[in-house]
Amino acid sequence: MEASRRRLIAGGAAMLAARASSVKAQGGSGFPDRPVRIVVPFAPGGITDILARAAADRLSPLLGQPVVVENRAGAGGNIGSEAVAKAPADGHVLLAVGPAVMGIAKPLHDRLNYDPDADFACLGLFGAQANVMLVSPRALPEPTLAAFLAAARARPGEVAFGSSGNGSLTHLTAELLAADAGLRLVHVPYRGSPPALADLAGGQISMMFDAITTALPLHQGGQARIVGTATAARIPDLPDVPSLVEAGFPSLDAVNWFGLFAPAGVPGPVQARLRAALAEVVSSDGYRTLMRSRSAQPIELAGRSLEEFLAQERRRWSEAVVRSGARAG
Repeated sequence: MEASRRRLIAGGAAMLAARASSVKAQGGSGFPDRPVRIVVPFAPGGITDILARAAADRLSPLLGQPVVVENRAGAGGNIGSEAVAKAPADGHVLLAVGPAVMGIAKPLHDRLNYDPDADFACLGLFGAQANVMLVSPRALPEPTLAAFLAAARARPGEVAFGSSGNGSLTHLTAELLAADAGLRLVHVPYRGSPPALADLAGGQISMMFDAITTALPLHQGGQARIVGTATAARIPDLPDVPSLVEAGFPSLDAVNWFGLFAPAGVPGPVQARLRAALAEVVSSDGYRTLMRSRSAQPIELAGRSLEEFLAQERRRWSEAVVRSGARAG
């Protein structure tokens, strides 16, 4: 599956470039005729919020109307996502989310008041950021991937990993590793990453996954060690750290991606204009420079390649939720 996913991304780049022609020639009927809102269903300051705001600033001149970001956090992203699903389907209210909503929310919850699969149309992806695997120098004889695997195999059901919460991306990425490596680990959920990282540095837990931007300071300061990246290939920020796919764990091509979605009923010409505008933004030098400064990379997909990528992501995270037994009620 992972090799196929990488082929999709490579093939999608060519399709996206072909489609990113004149934005103003796309869509008609006076759209947009008022400001466009992008709802980020998380608190301000996170990577989704930062990239969404950067994209919004660059979309405004292309669309001829202000494009503003509104944070509507709560319930793991479900409050803001539900609001967009139920918004008028005219293209003036959009949603910026990734796998937490589009891959994890539906299998994690017994009941949602919207359907992440059916209630949205994806306009494109505006970046991705790697999650990385950290181990604790205080909990292991040496802070390496091999030492962690050896300890977990020697003491099944005893070695603990932390996460930012039950059913979170950091939790389920560790579950993917456990499945690939045949490990039985103890999950310790926290209320967000900061307390989990503090316990990792203190040796109360042995391992966790987190975003590269929050992991790097601990790695550089020696409080924790990054021993692998949850990507298909090595990343520019950590050229000497192997990807976990390279290390033999094929399910660990599991980046946190960011997509722009519209309510499913938005007319085709309006969707086309938004897709073309977003493609122009993501391909611009200024936006790519900003992504690099935030340890993010582009994912260029369109059309069927994008649909297949999203379907693969839904399968990946649904299987991880089922395997973990995580439930959010």
